[in-house]
Amino acid sequence: MTQPLDHPQDANQEVRIAHTDLRTLLVKIYVRLGMFQAEAQIAADRQVEADLRGLRSHGSRAAIRHAQAMDVGDVDPRGQTLTQVQTPAVAVLDGGRNLGHVAATKAIKLAMEMARGVGTGTVAVRNSHHLGAASVYTLLAAREGLIAYCATNTGRASVAAHGSKQAATANNAFSWAAPTRTGIPFCLDMSCASTSWSKVESLRIYGGLLPGEWALDGAGNPTNDPQQAKVLLPAAGPRGFGLAWQCSLLAGPLVGGKMPIQKTRRAHAEDSEHFFYCLDVSRFGHIEHFYNQLDDAARQVRELTPERPDQPVCLPGDIEHRRAEAWSRDGIPLHRGHVTALEELADRYKIPVPWRTSAGAG
Repeated sequence: MTQPLDHPQDANQEVRIAHTDLRTLLVKIYVRLGMFQAEAQIAADRQVEADLRGLRSHGSRAAIRHAQAMDVGDVDPRGQTLTQVQTPAVAVLDGGRNLGHVAATKAIKLAMEMARGVGTGTVAVRNSHHLGAASVYTLLAAREGLIAYCATNTGRASVAAHGSKQAATANNAFSWAAPTRTGIPFCLDMSCASTSWSKVESLRIYGGLLPGEWALDGAGNPTNDPQQAKVLLPAAGPRGFGLAWQCSLLAGPLVGGKMPIQKTRRAHAEDSEHFFYCLDVSRFGHIEHFYNQLDDAARQVRELTPERPDQPVCLPGDIEHRRAEAWSRDGIPLHRGHVTALEELADRYKIPVPWRTSAGAG
C-alpha cells in the first residue's frame, strides 16, 4: 500500500525494534531521570502505542526532548497530579509539570469512571506538558465501550491565522474515538494545521520535501524545505484555524491556561493543557441499535470501490490499527538516527540497550 506523504518509510534507513524492548528502555530512562516506576510505565505505554500506530514522532522519539527538558528543570519528573475541582461529572487536575502522558492518562481514566457513574465525564488538565498522540487516550475509553474526545492546548503559536502569514495559534490536536461491537474502533486523530511539526521533522530525518501548501519560512514565503519551515498553514484554511482555536479555549483558559499567542517562552517552559470528555453509550437507551448501525455502516464503507486498487477504503483508525497489529508482531521500523539517539541517551545514563543483546533489532 502506498504510504502517505507525511508518513515516510524507507527500509534502508530503518531498524526494526520489538515494542517490548522499546518499552523496557523508556521505562528505565525515565526512572533514571527521576520518575516513579509506575508513572514511567504510564509514559512509556502511551509512547510505545504511538510508535505502534505509526505516530512515531509522538512516540519514543520524543523521549530525547523530554530528557533534555528534565535536565534543565522544565519538566518535573516527580510532579504529582492533583485534583483541584471535582463534581460527579466534571473535574480539573493539576499535572504538576510532569510529562503530559501521566496526567492525561489519569484524566481519561477519571472521565471514564465518571461516565460509568452518571453517563458523562469531563476532565481538564492544567499545568501539564505535551501528551503525545491524542488517540492513545480516546482509544482507552473506546475499547471499554465509551465514546471519547480529547483536545490539547500545546505551546507557543506556530500556525498562521487564516488570512495571515503570522503565527496565531498552536498546532493543537484532537481525537474522537467510538466503540464497535466487533472489529476496529472508529478513531479520528488530527492536528489542526496542514500537518504536524513532528511530521515535518520526520520528513527532514528521511530527507523528504514538504508540499508547498504546508509551511512558510521565516520571511513568510511558502517553503518545501523542512529545515526552513517556521510557521504551518491551517488545514483547510478557516476550518483548521477554527478547530485549533476551539481546542485552545476548551483546554486552556477554561482551566486558567493561556491562549497560544500569549505563550512566549521556549516550548517546554510553557504549560500545555488538556481536555477529555467521555459518554457511556449504554445510558442513551439504544445500545443495540447503536452497534448495529455502526457495524453495518462501517462494513458498507469498507466495501466501497476504492479509487486506487492498492488503497482500500478505510475509516479513521483502520490503517493505524492494522499497522499496530503488524508491528506488534514484526517489530516497529524506526529511523536509524532515532535508534542511535535512544542508544546514546541510554549510554549516557549507563542503561543497557535491550535490542543489542536480543533478537529485537534487524
